[in-house]
Amino acid sequence: MHMHYHGRMGGLDEVDLKAGLYTHRVVARLLPFLGPHKGLVIVASIGMLVHTLTMVVSPWLVAEAIDAITAGDLGRLDWVVAIFAANALVGWGANYVQLVLMARVGQSVLYALRNKLFAHLQGLSLSFYDRNEVGRIMSRMQNDIIQLQEFLTTGILAFGDVMILGGIVVAMLLIDAQLALITLAVLPLLFLLLFYWQGFARRAYLSVRRAIAGVNSALQENISGIRVVQGMGREDLNLKNFDSLNMKHLNTNLDASKLSSAVLPVVEIISALALALVIIFGGRQALGGGLEVGVLVAFALYIQRFFDPVRNLTMQYTEVQRAMASGIRIFELLDVEPEIKDAPGARKLTSMRGELQFDHVSFSYNKDIEVLHDINLRIEAGETVALVGPTGGGKSTLVALVPRLYEVTEGCITVDGVDIRQVTRASLTKHVAMVLQEPFLFSGTVKHNIRYGRLDASDQEIEEAARIVGADQFINRLPEGYDTELQERGGNLSAGQRQLISFARAVLADPRILILDEATANIDTQTELLIQKALASLLVGRTSLVIAHRLSTVRNASRIVVVDDGKIAEVGTHDELLRNGGVYARLHSMTQQAAGL
Repeated sequence: MHMHYHGRMGGLDEVDLKAGLYTHRVVARLLPFLGPHKGLVIVASIGMLVHTLTMVVSPWLVAEAIDAITAGDLGRLDWVVAIFAANALVGWGANYVQLVLMARVGQSVLYALRNKLFAHLQGLSLSFYDRNEVGRIMSRMQNDIIQLQEFLTTGILAFGDVMILGGIVVAMLLIDAQLALITLAVLPLLFLLLFYWQGFARRAYLSVRRAIAGVNSALQENISGIRVVQGMGREDLNLKNFDSLNMKHLNTNLDASKLSSAVLPVVEIISALALALVIIFGGRQALGGGLEVGVLVAFALYIQRFFDPVRNLTMQYTEVQRAMASGIRIFELLDVEPEIKDAPGARKLTSMRGELQFDHVSFSYNKDIEVLHDINLRIEAGETVALVGPTGGGKSTLVALVPRLYEVTEGCITVDGVDIRQVTRASLTKHVAMVLQEPFLFSGTVKHNIRYGRLDASDQEIEEAARIVGADQFINRLPEGYDTELQERGGNLSAGQRQLISFARAVLADPRILILDEATANIDTQTELLIQKALASLLVGRTSLVIAHRLSTVRNASRIVVVDDGKIAEVGTHDELLRNGGVYARLHSMTQQAAGL
């Protein structure tokens, strides 16, 4: 089942109802997750069957007891009471076994589904995350999985209720077929009403899932961007925006509640109608001596027991509809194909010299806007090339193509003469490291963050990597040194310290190709000198593509590539490009003026 996603920039917004919101589709997708738990499912099913039988037998035993009392046969009554007690105990035991085992199966399925979803999200291409807000994705990981959890408990109970309904119908037909048919004449009316109602319920519960995704998205965005929010005094305006999304969530929930509330009184009326038919027709027969009193009582009990599961199923239907809406959203996310996949027969890249070539490379994020146009560039193994140019010229996009964070639209990129699409992406990224302008640190210790790209590294290797880039000085001053816990995104470190840790991480990973976006905003002069030294250590012996923001880095590069408007405007050394009097010379004079030189 491949459902299409659409929405913000072609993003994963909300399910198209035309995709077919059918319960059996979601159930069919869940079945493989039940595979490892076949034994538990079989035992639980037997428990459910036994419980159903005890529920169906119970009113018949009551009828037998009444008939024994009417006949004055106390010996028979004793037997019936003993069987009734045994039947109740067996029923309770079977129900307990069924509920406990199905809860275990349900939780195991959710555990497997969460893991699968997380692994799937890790494998999706960056373009997917460009199109989709984090909050919406998290809504599917959290709220929709929780909603599915409801189904895995109530859905199983619903199956038991259906079995009970079937058993009651059979029992009524066996006891008195004529009275059973008269009583069950109300069912077509009930099913007609339920069929009409569930069409509205489906749409209502899908709207609820959409609304909570919108709330989560706004919540995540405002928490992540809290500095900007407070810095720009946007609190009141953001609250208004959040309030409208929250109000939409409230209204969709109220609409769904109205729908689920409307159906119960209808079931009650039809239940009363069925009971009235039993009393009118059965009572006449009993008065005329054509029907035993016990049978009439049994029928009254069966009617009550019949509509209890119907009431449950009606309420469970609303839960199931919520869960189906969630299930469709979860499986829709699982069906999103990664745009960058290993080619069939892609080989592992075991070693690399680091010679890099862009051969007529063009790239566009979407079909309309081409970001890079016909890039031709050869970088020798071990060479440091600086990329400079105006903001938005395409420098970051160009370097993102090397580890295949995005796929070239035209042309090809080769490493040591091999097209990077012909090797496995995992083996390519082992030899390529990126250090970002705003380095991302994870919650955990300093040691854990440096080790992130090479898990088998020893503590000595970690400390050596930190020493090479000069990060060891400030790490040793931290309260617990390398075991100091970092806050989210390294919030308890300065910008320069975060950068040095990301350099140490890159040194430890020991890549052959290093991609570096080395902005120095918010870094004091002393830290900048440290970073300069760290950078020199980092680049030794590696092929390096450096998006350069400092003149010193530019001067130390073997060649400078000027990227402007998605094209390579000029290539050369610092002196050559100054003599050319082109884009670089203009950028250089602007930088000099800004520095007051």
